[in-house]
Amino acid sequence: MAREVRRHRPRRRHLTDAAAQGKPADLINTSSVAATRVLAKFSVYSGTKAYVSHLTRLLRVELGPRMVRVATIEPGMVDTELPDHVTDPDASKLMADLIRDIDCLRSADIAETVAFMAAVPRHVNLTEITVMPTAQAI
Repeated sequence: MAREVRRHRPRRRHLTDAAAQGKPADLINTSSVAATRVLAKFSVYSGTKAYVSHLTRLLRVELGPRMVRVATIEPGMVDTELPDHVTDPDASKLMADLIRDIDCLRSADIAETVAFMAAVPRHVNLTEITVMPTAQAI
């Protein structure tokens, strides 16, 4: 006996459906300043963030004509637990020192920037924004 295959409609509207209805449709990915800066001891991290940033550019090409805004935010040092998860001791120390020595970004700073990106008029797409602590050199 053949089993019936059920197809469930997604509960959330797709971005393209929302855009077609004239509603806001934003896809904002979080990358890192490491995607575009050369940082010793961060090759794998930088590579993964570069992938996120470039994938976002490609998605923008595909979805922009359908009125979906696609963007990347690339923050500098944010005061998070990231240094605790880095296995290279030199890289971990570099980040911990930055957190100790400068006024780093906070998660609220990133949230405020994302809100700003989504609040601009629908025909405007802030495609890439780099947000840095004022005192962070690289």
